[in-house]
Amino acid sequence: MSQQLVLSTNSAANYFRWCWLQDGQPQSSASGNLEALRQAIGELHLQAWLLLPGVQVITRELEYNDKEKKHLRNLVPYQLEDSVAADIDDLHFALGEASKGRVVVSYTDKSWLRNIFQQLTAIGLEITRCWSAPTLLPLTLPAQAEVAAQENGEPQISAVDADLLEAPASATWVLALQGESVNLRFNEQQGFTLPKAHLAIALGMLLEQQGLSENLPQLVLRANSEEELATLYGLLPDHLAARVVAQNLVDEWALDFDGRAIDLCQAEFSQRLPLERWLKMWRSVGILALVTLVVYIAVLSLHISKLNKENLSIRQQTEAAFRTVVPHGPSDDPERKLRNRLADMQPKAQTGSVVKLLAGVLPVIASNPDLAVKLISYTADNGEMSVNLQTHAFSSIDALQKNLEAQGYHAELLSSNAQGDLNTARLKISKPLN
Repeated sequence: MSQQLVLSTNSAANYFRWCWLQDGQPQSSASGNLEALRQAIGELHLQAWLLLPGVQVITRELEYNDKEKKHLRNLVPYQLEDSVAADIDDLHFALGEASKGRVVVSYTDKSWLRNIFQQLTAIGLEITRCWSAPTLLPLTLPAQAEVAAQENGEPQISAVDADLLEAPASATWVLALQGESVNLRFNEQQGFTLPKAHLAIALGMLLEQQGLSENLPQLVLRANSEEELATLYGLLPDHLAARVVAQNLVDEWALDFDGRAIDLCQAEFSQRLPLERWLKMWRSVGILALVTLVVYIAVLSLHISKLNKENLSIRQQTEAAFRTVVPHGPSDDPERKLRNRLADMQPKAQTGSVVKLLAGVLPVIASNPDLAVKLISYTADNGEMSVNLQTHAFSSIDALQKNLEAQGYHAELLSSNAQGDLNTARLKISKPLN
């Protein structure tokens, strides 16, 4: 079963709460400062999800035209430039899904967020997903509810107005009490945190801004105890208290992690390759590999130097031997020249004596008066004789081949040419070895 570490921090980033999700369900949880968190995870290098306080993250819905869609990330900051108190270069912007000319934008202080990421990275945590906490409140309504507590003691729904559930569909807002603050999610990608004392005023302004004064939204209340539920319910104006459809006792970590809330891990804070963590893991291996490479190069250089000296000595010896045979003249490629000299001095492989070959072949040629010998050449290396002949009838050449083969010679016609009534042919004649 998979486990996921989820963190939550405050505006000062000096206090953290964390829990483990087991297959999406919260298991153990704890809280403390950064050092307590470091001790809790030990020396492990983990990936974590981070929840930011709603007071630090602002969500806005903006309009755009089709031509601007491809450049929204660059254009959105300038659309907000006149409506934010800070310099847009000091803010980090994250975009939701753009559709039908509208897009929701979340933004927060860039240096504040960078400081949190750096602190967590320093203790071995890599933030892979990051949200504003109010935008993770589940928007789904319960199918049914019970007032009685469940036997297993787990948090449960404490009350539901069935008539409102059956009413025509309208917007659903989720409110969760957390200490002296209230988290509010009023659509899939927007939400905020405000002091509970200002809740009634904020709800009135939000109704007007959303155009819901005549079509009030359904409200779902969430808290960790019945006392907190009662407190939250008491903070609502009467006309909105009547729109409460559910009051849920829930674990504070029972959130909508798989919803469409805007992930702030974008642009500068997007998930990157964990190069620093890999560097720490492979540092010793890299050092060993570097040392091995240095030693290998040193030994290889030593061998090359030794072989170069041996090669120079051999060349000097070859040069000296060459000069004993050829005292003067160029000495380029002495080995080849010495081999040629040696080959010239070796007896040639011969298949027979030239005189013996001539004594056997010429009488056969002379026996046909129509044949005239124009040229005879002999190659001692292979014991072959080449004869150029002229005749008035090509049949004489054919008859000569047969007579020579009858005498035990091998006669091969290399070429023939006819000019007028003269035929010229060239025969290669050799005596096969017995």
